[in-house]
Amino acid sequence: MVVAIDKIFEEIKKLSPMDRYKLRTMLDFDEITEDDIEISKSAAGGWADVDADELIKDIYGKREKSSRMGEEW
Repeated sequence: MVVAIDKIFEEIKKLSPMDRYKLRTMLDFDEITEDDIEISKSAAGGWADVDADELIKDIYGKREKSSRMGEEW
């Protein structure tokens, strides 16, 4: 059972913030429709074609090149 829950959490982590919001909204309702299920299935794996290492490299590269002044904490 724990392994199944871990797999569910891993799939949820892959969802975009908007899709996570939609999922939370659907779970708040007593009844989940077939359309809701299909929308959730279609969202799964939405980032599968993104190279995570390349994305991280791009993000940090853009941060280093930014001309914006940073906050000092």
